[in-house]
Amino acid sequence: WNYSKTAFLHGDLDKELYMKQPEGYAIPGKEHLVCKLKRSLYGLKQAPRQWYQKFDAFMLKHGFKRSHADHCLYTKKDDDGSPIILILYVDDMLLAGKKKSTLNALKQQLNSAFSMKDLGEAEHILGMRIKRDRQQYTLHLSQEKYIEKVLDRFKVADA
Repeated sequence: WNYSKTAFLHGDLDKELYMKQPEGYAIPGKEHLVCKLKRSLYGLKQAPRQWYQKFDAFMLKHGFKRSHADHCLYTKKDDDGSPIILILYVDDMLLAGKKKSTLNALKQQLNSAFSMKDLGEAEHILGMRIKRDRQQYTLHLSQEKYIEKVLDRFKVADA
């Protein structure tokens, strides 16, 4: 399970963009000058799209197929035919696969391209709690915390 520390800073700009000098960094006498952006910045309207395009190109280059139903779902077959799945949500990722060595290799590739941070086995994603019992081969997803927030928000008392 990986997450990019600076996802939106990885996007490549496809147009020339300029910005006002940041407050406190303007050179006296040259306050009227602007800065030409060489890379994407947080807050830039194009940043999420540029990040996604770069990430998508990376995944396709590494043999993954993008789902037609959800463009943030990528799949690939491992050498033994078992699926490798990557789900992207903004800059959070969830990886699934049969072999730990394959997932570790993918994590290494992602880290070398995007400076990723491995958060270990997923316990939560998108407000869902993930509970796994490896001996029983079960996986439980729960939205209990989300439901509690909704009940609190609408001031619904405990039943």
